[in-house]
Amino acid sequence: MRMQNVMVGECVHEVKVTRLGSGWGVRVFTNGVLNQQTTVYSRQDIGAAARDMLRMEDKCGNISDYASRARHRVGEKLIERRMEEE
Repeated sequence: MRMQNVMVGECVHEVKVTRLGSGWGVRVFTNGVLNQQTTVYSRQDIGAAARDMLRMEDKCGNISDYASRARHRVGEKLIERRMEEE
């Protein structure tokens, strides 16, 4: 994975997944332009790969609500459930 463009500011992200012959292609578009892509060989790894790429987008300054949620969501639902049980 390699980020091609750093916008440093508010932008729009899209994630697209394509079936390839030997796996799945995961691509992140920033303002409609391809910015990152990777290949995973298991369908179960698509979510983790997309989340990792969106986290890197957010860390490097390509900020959007979509990317920020990917960065801060880890464990959030589990914590909320535990708080409701108490």
